[in-house]
Amino acid sequence: MKDINGKEIKVGQTLKTTQQSGGILPAAKSQIGEVVLFTYDGSNRLAIKYRKESQHSDRYIILEGKINEVL
Repeated sequence: MKDINGKEIKVGQTLKTTQQSGGILPAAKSQIGEVVLFTYDGSNRLAIKYRKESQHSDRYIILEGKINEVL
């Protein structure tokens, strides 16, 4: 998978991801996190792991279908 600038997205990188408008989910605020492998529907997918200050556990966003930029 490549980001908006053509850079390959790899596990361990810092990435900014944004949910686009026009699908089932509305557009969402960008999130910045570490790229990880996340098991979803029985397969590993690239996702970012992040934590909001008000939360006590990690959150994950799968990168497919998003606007992604390696930082």
